[in-house]
Formats: sequence, C-alpha cells, structure tokens
Amino acid sequence: MRTFYKILHTTCETRWGVTEKRIFNELIWMVDKGHTLILVCPKDTPLFLKAKDYGIKVYGIDFKPFSILKNYQFLKNFFYNEKPDIIHAHGKYDSRIALYAARKLKVPLRILTYHGNYRIRKTPWNRMVFNRLCHYIFTGSRYTTGYLQKLFKLKDMRAFTMPAGIIEPEIFPEKIEARQRLALEMGLNPETKFIGFSGRLSKNKGISTLLAAFQTVNARFPEYHLVMSGEGVGETLKILKAMTMGLKIETSVHFIEEKEDPWPFFRALDCHVLPSLSIKDEDFSQKRQSMLCAMLCETPVIGPASDPAADILVHEKTGLVYEEFNSPDLADKIFQTLKEKDSSGERLETARNFVKKHHTMDTLGRDIIRIYSLHQIRRGRPTFQD
Repeated sequence: MRTFYKILHTTCETRWGVTEKRIFNELIWMVDKGHTLILVCPKDTPLFLKAKDYGIKVYGIDFKPFSILKNYQFLKNFFYNEKPDIIHAHGKYDSRIALYAARKLKVPLRILTYHGNYRIRKTPWNRMVFNRLCHYIFTGSRYTTGYLQKLFKLKDMRAFTMPAGIIEPEIFPEKIEARQRLALEMGLNPETKFIGFSGRLSKNKGISTLLAAFQTVNARFPEYHLVMSGEGVGETLKILKAMTMGLKIETSVHFIEEKEDPWPFFRALDCHVLPSLSIKDEDFSQKRQSMLCAMLCETPVIGPASDPAADILVHEKTGLVYEEFNSPDLADKIFQTLKEKDSSGERLETARNFVKKHHTMDTLGRDIIRIYSLHQIRRGRPTFQD
C-alpha cells in the first residue's frame, strides 16, 4: 500500500478560529510525517499566510458564489495537473465545488470534514454532497456523527468521529506562576485565584447561570475572581457587564480577549466552567476544545449535563456535571471542586490521561491515516482508483 500521499485541503473560511487551527495542525502534522500537502483557501487569510510560512504549497481562491464557474474550471485544471491522492474539504462553499470537481476528475479519495452544527437541512444539494460526492465524512463529536447518519441515512463505515487534535506544548507553565501572571495582567493582587470560562461571550442563559452561581461562590470565597476569555462584541458585552453590576459582582468579574497562546490561561484557573453546550451553539467546537485544553492543563472542569458533551465530560470521572441553567446546582459543583482537592486530583489525572489518549494531534493523525489505508484495503487495489 501507499506510504506517502499527496493531500489537498480546501476551505472557504477567512477567520482564525477552531476550524482553521485544526486544519493548520493537520497540515503540519502530515508534512512532518513525510506527506505532500497543498492548501486551497482565500488568499492572505491567517491560515493561508501561516501555511505559506511553513513551506506548504498554497493557492488562493475566495470561493465566492459569483465565481463558481471560474473556481470550478480552476479546480479541474488543478486536479488534472497536481493529481492529488486525497482531498479534504472543510467549508460550506468550497466543499460543494471542490468535491464535485474532484469527483469529475476522479480524485481517488474524497473526504468532507463537517465542522458545522445540526442546523444543516436535507436539501437535494446537501444529499448529493454527503451521499455521492465524498467517500467519508469526518465530524468533531459522536453527537454530530449520529445526527448526520440519521439525517442522510449514512452507513457506519462512511461517517467517523474525528475530534480536533490538540498539539500539547513541550512545557506547561507552573500553575502558581500562571495565576500570578494573569492577576498581574489585570492589575489584581498576586494572591487572587480564578474561576474561568473560554468561549464566545453571549447573552444566553448559560452565561446568566454562571454569573448567578459565581455570586454565591464569591460571597463565601471573596479571593476568587471570575475571568471570561473570548469574543464579545458591542451590545452583548455591555449587557453582560450590566448583569454583573446588577448582581454586585462587577469588581470580581473580568472579560478579556481570547489568548493566542491559551495554555497559560487554562493553567491559571482553579476551575474551568462551561456555562452551556448545545449543538445549536455557534461556537460548539470551540467550547468542546476549551474543555479538552483545560483537562490537559490539569484544571478541574465543570459542565452541563448535555448529550453533546457526554463523550468528554463524565461525572465524577473527568469532571463534574451540573443541571443546565440551574445556578444553585452549579454553585454547589464549584464549591465541591474548590473544597475537595483530593477527589478533584483523581479526576484531573483521569481527565488528562483521557485527552492524551483520544484527543491529541498524534491520535487524530494516526486515525486519519488508518482511514486512508482502509479505503485502499476495501477496494483491494495497490493504488487508489475511483
């Protein structure tokens, strides 16, 4: 069987979020293993520039709706000249045109990595993409895999759960040092301790629940502050700050921008709380990723009892689970975490081992390579053929 592959990734996204970071991590992992990687994405975006700086061959396409015919012709010529073994399509718009062109040019293995949530509709075009244009679908969670299998009647061997792989830093900052540095950044007493959350800052019930729970916690543990790292724009952030003033906790609650290097933030926390997790959330993948990063940093995790989190957060094993939107229950779980250091320590070890075993980039990369091999074996041929 083939040992090294020429692999193409496409995306229409222009941000630098969880999806783009995942694509970049896959690119560099595969390059380091000896494979040839090519990226097609909008020009001069963060992903485009980072991949180019890493030495990966990149092509700039915007994948705008009015450029469908132009993009299709470019991709047909590209597939004819480059002859990739595999295509991974990641975005809503690029997947349609790229997978269609790849099928026409008989690219041997076509994979759709679905980063979205459940709101996809069973339209004729979506049925074509999921049922005919790709050989396999990758998703970020078992919940999403199950949903797509049911929606499009996919067989088990066509849809696979492939959570984003985490690249673990060689050295983690010491927890005390990280906590003191975070306190210094915000002009607080170096002895300040932190409960935290990383994700999109929205005015949903989950954030309201967290703030109400923290009000109870802060009354008993005034040395603890709540710090929320993420994106919160305009009126939403104003509303959240007004909520803290109404609860009289505004001096102990802080909103900060998401860190480019998240590890010091997660290491600084004594407890990471996920206010809510719904498949409808815009930052569904980011919230799951924040839980995994906190676990890897040996930071206790508390999250809601929800199906989308069930494959990560197991009560009393990898963290604590509370009844969603129940602030007294969440406050109790925070108290339990802060007071019961021994039992929290056992959960920390279990959670860290779980992440290292199932959610690192090495694990994801090996699983992807197995799919490549599976595809060849199932066809019983030494090389790919459509």
